[in-house]
Amino acid sequence: MRKFSFVILHYQTTNDTIKCVESILENVRFDSFNIIIVDNGSTNNSGQILREKYLNNYNIQIIESFENLGFAKGNNLGYNYAKYNTKSDFICLLNNDTYIEQENFIEKIVDRYDKSEYHILGPDIISVIDGRHQNPNKDSLSDLVSIKSSLNHYRIMLFLNYFLLDKILVDIKKQFFPTPIMPRIEQNLSYKTEQEGIKLHGSCLIFSEKYISKYEGLYPKTFMYAEESILNFISKRDNLISVYFPDARIYHKEDSSTDYEYPKSSKKRQFYYANYIDSLKVLIELIKKENEK
Repeated sequence: MRKFSFVILHYQTTNDTIKCVESILENVRFDSFNIIIVDNGSTNNSGQILREKYLNNYNIQIIESFENLGFAKGNNLGYNYAKYNTKSDFICLLNNDTYIEQENFIEKIVDRYDKSEYHILGPDIISVIDGRHQNPNKDSLSDLVSIKSSLNHYRIMLFLNYFLLDKILVDIKKQFFPTPIMPRIEQNLSYKTEQEGIKLHGSCLIFSEKYISKYEGLYPKTFMYAEESILNFISKRDNLISVYFPDARIYHKEDSSTDYEYPKSSKKRQFYYANYIDSLKVLIELIKKENEK
């Protein structure tokens, strides 16, 4: 019997995490799965609330970090618990602002692996906000030219943000160009079709035993943003098989933790710009190292 672990990264937003966990408990039917909640340094006692709520559920483990480690390192706490403590064959990194309604969610993922083995799988991800399908999507950060262009763009936006001028530029741009400054996932009509070798959305990433045996989780040197592009780069570098699999499906609320932490839009944009810049620098270094070989 395969062992399947859900890793849910929690930060502050208790209701979202509970909804995510309950959607798994109420809907998913599989003989051997567990849920690992990682409290990523929450400051509002929500980690303790979750611990007390699920104290008697032995299929749920709660790991607490004393600081906010960011997306990659926070998820890696749960990933490594699943890898070494529960000896999981499949690990699903699942955002806490998502939920599942399929009873056979796990069976579909396992059956797809038995059909032809993959390293990473991403399901159909439907935005609760506007119904858009967030998988699959084109990787706009696939080469140094595009990455450096994005880096310069976000540096300018961060500078303007300190003077609250970035919002003015956004509004002006919206009048003449429909594409937003903070780009959204493009609606891709190919979401109905299974695909391989593409970038997968980070709100739900499923790793098989083939990936688990080789890696300790996500690349750990970012705080937040661009993790999907970094994972996509590593997949291509190491000849990994990544699959978009529309038969599995989740729903995504989007941005609940950052909305909680930065309710003012200017602060949220500043957080986005600054962390995206740092992540792009990491991606550039990875590409340069590979090019030097």
